[in-house]
Amino acid sequence: MEVQYQRRGLNQQAVTERLMLQSLKQLDQIIPISTALVVLEHQPNASPPFSASVEMAVPGPDIHAAARDHTLKAAVLKVVRRLEEQVEARKHHQELRLKRHEQSRTGPNQWSH
Repeated sequence: MEVQYQRRGLNQQAVTERLMLQSLKQLDQIIPISTALVVLEHQPNASPPFSASVEMAVPGPDIHAAARDHTLKAAVLKVVRRLEEQVEARKHHQELRLKRHEQSRTGPNQWSH
């Protein structure tokens, strides 16, 4: 997994980036992430002033999440939670599809009497 960071209006944020990388590694165990683009931004004139967004290249449609908050850490935690929700929803949908597929293959044949 390759992770790229873009910082806008921020100095190096090693603690926040470590938190993001740790979260991405956990998500990578659920769904393989080939690349992730993380954008961390501080806009002093905006309210809330901090934003975080992530685009993840994964099998199937890419996953994207964004969040704003009054601290960078809070924005990062929000975006991580949104990514986790999307990954879990995708995993749940895949499990349902597999279950339906297995039931249709092994279920009773409706055409034979």
